[in-house]
Amino acid sequence: MPDHIVIFGATGRTGHHLVRQALDRGYRVTAFVRDPVKLEVEDDKLQFVLGDFLDASAVDAALARGVNAVICAAGIYQREYGTTLSDGTRNILGAMRNHGIRRLLVVSSIGAGDSRGQGTWWVLLYQRLMLKYVLWDKDRQEQEIRDSGLDWTIVRPPRLFDSDKQNADVVVWSGAQPQRKLSWGVTRATLAKVVLDALAGRRYVGEAVNVSD
Repeated sequence: MPDHIVIFGATGRTGHHLVRQALDRGYRVTAFVRDPVKLEVEDDKLQFVLGDFLDASAVDAALARGVNAVICAAGIYQREYGTTLSDGTRNILGAMRNHGIRRLLVVSSIGAGDSRGQGTWWVLLYQRLMLKYVLWDKDRQEQEIRDSGLDWTIVRPPRLFDSDKQNADVVVWSGAQPQRKLSWGVTRATLAKVVLDALAGRRYVGEAVNVSD
């Protein structure tokens, strides 16, 4: 079981939950951040590396610390075509290969990859109007991950809610949309739990899974 993980996107709203829950589970955590003040978490098992994940040398330095696994929860909102997310992910993949790190877990989004077209009408409308360029880059990101040869897991949430509530009955699926009623929403705390459960149990290796309450 990994004991030292690096979290990219640690100061984001989902990243906060990942860091806190990982520390609660006993992991040593390296948070890759541009501004550590934004994390507002203090723990003896937490350390910071300052940098931008578009800087390949900074990413490589962060992973050269006896790391066992990497979590990427970086979120980039884009209003035009851009490759910030996929480019940063490519740097992470390169550094993982350089240092022999196999396990990678990435937070993506419903609507990316083979989940395109899943959801209610309002989910699809929101994706079309607000997330067109984000999902375009996430598609590129996911393909980079699939081609990496690493032990990857992609977790795709729908609408996210800022809450500390962890739902033990969250629905996790791959492939076609399940034939059951879903809320098409999940709390960020629940999402973090799904990711860390997958890490601890080596679940969903080589899979892209979708989650919803």
